[in-house]
Amino acid sequence: MTAPTMQFAHSEQSGQGNPADEDSREHQPQGRWRLLHPLVLVEDAISGVKSSVSLIIAAGVVVFRFDLPSWAIWALGAAIVACACVIAPLLGYFSTRYRLTGESVEYHTGILVRKRNIIAYSHIHAVSSDEPFYYKPFSVVKLTVASAGNVAADMVLKAVPSDVQYELERLRGVPGSSGPGLATAQGRLAGEGASAVDTVSRDGAGTVEPAWEQGTRLYRASTSDILLYALTDLRFLAAVLALLGLLDRVRDLLSDRLFDEAASKVTGFLSGGAFVVIVLGLLLVLAIMLASVVNSMMQFYGFEVWRRQDDLVIERGLLTRRKVTIPMDRIQSVGIHQSVMRRILHLSSVTLSLSASHGEDDDGDNTSINLLPVIKQRAVIAELAGILPQWDIPEAEVERTGRGLMRFLLVVPVSCTVIGTLAASAVATVTRERMMLLWMLLPLAAGLLWCFFRWMKGRNEGFQLLDEQRIIVSGARGFALFWVVTRRSRIQSVERRTTVLRQRRGVEGMTMPLFVFAGESELRFSAIREDRAAKLQEWAMRIPD
Repeated sequence: MTAPTMQFAHSEQSGQGNPADEDSREHQPQGRWRLLHPLVLVEDAISGVKSSVSLIIAAGVVVFRFDLPSWAIWALGAAIVACACVIAPLLGYFSTRYRLTGESVEYHTGILVRKRNIIAYSHIHAVSSDEPFYYKPFSVVKLTVASAGNVAADMVLKAVPSDVQYELERLRGVPGSSGPGLATAQGRLAGEGASAVDTVSRDGAGTVEPAWEQGTRLYRASTSDILLYALTDLRFLAAVLALLGLLDRVRDLLSDRLFDEAASKVTGFLSGGAFVVIVLGLLLVLAIMLASVVNSMMQFYGFEVWRRQDDLVIERGLLTRRKVTIPMDRIQSVGIHQSVMRRILHLSSVTLSLSASHGEDDDGDNTSINLLPVIKQRAVIAELAGILPQWDIPEAEVERTGRGLMRFLLVVPVSCTVIGTLAASAVATVTRERMMLLWMLLPLAAGLLWCFFRWMKGRNEGFQLLDEQRIIVSGARGFALFWVVTRRSRIQSVERRTTVLRQRRGVEGMTMPLFVFAGESELRFSAIREDRAAKLQEWAMRIPD
């Protein structure tokens, strides 16, 4: 039997602890091991049906190859279904347990290979819960406890009572639990941390629910806000590309005759005139926008931001209600973004970056968190002042680092564009083919787009030092603009680079990686003067007093 493997997500505290804290830690209950809700058996059985399809197909190939009798065929199929849909879910269910102790949340699973995951309350960066519509009658949620690092460091409890999240929040705030409640309660009066979370019992069920469950609501997105988000979300262009890729796959599946017949019918229909083409184009755009609206409603319906003591809670979702609890001191940076359409309409979106994942969204994203999906540009600072008063984010007045340095940014893309266009022209001249002249447009178009993106970076990159601890950095990514507000302690290192040509003129490039899981993971300056780079380096690497 394989030896058990353990994964520990907490470290020892240095220095002498408070005797009162040590005494309270000794009296913290170790908690009892609990099973997941039986609803997880149904989910695992459905997953087993999906996974057994490939096994049944493979078994069918074996059956027809060796010409087995009918009873053997039925026995083999029944064995596969029983293993995938009954035996495996039962073994997984009864070998999986979790518990909440005085200092950590623990989870163990496995029979032959046993895994035990332990995350201390002090290392929890976010707690998120998903509540699909079929979970609601049973009052259970899928709980994700995120520690720093990649997704492998997370703990996922597939189906637990909703009270477990409240109990977890209560234990994080108990003195002696090493939770963030201690770290954020330094300014409180002695003994106040113990009453940070008031709890009430539920019908003697042994679980607790905070009396401050609702907290203070700071922001709510209206239906018109969600519609505006959907109509200005440029990801629907990706849906068009995916549709074109799907049509190409359909061509591979169909015979050439059927595809040629379908193509001729479509061509004949489109030859009816420009009016028909315009109408079809409008219908396609409306269909894509409708899909974007439906997707946005599924994700952001009922979007609300709450404040509960030292935690920020974001709730959203139509069929699957999602809830993310973020300790305020775990927020690594705040990002303000503007796409092309939102910049035209004077709209912005605000995201939060953490040093850990926060569960998986409807679209598969587990990186940054939408704090304000879409909001008028003039109202961003006022809303952030109410939601994140600790950050005290002002109107940005950044110092442009690329001013007067545009030639250093454009010399490489302009040179590549000229060389590529001349090479395409030479090939067209040698081959004497008219179609080759069209190929000249490809390097020209790609080069012009590259030059435009570099021009956007040089025009918008800059920084503003707010104080000894905070900085605002602006920049551009493609057609979109962004501003990042972060703290000096989140900067991990400083990288300065230059070339021979740039060094003679005192021009450098600069990158400062941030301690974040994803999203805006670095502060980048494509072109910055040497004295400004030295100023930023001195500020970022300064040793605090």
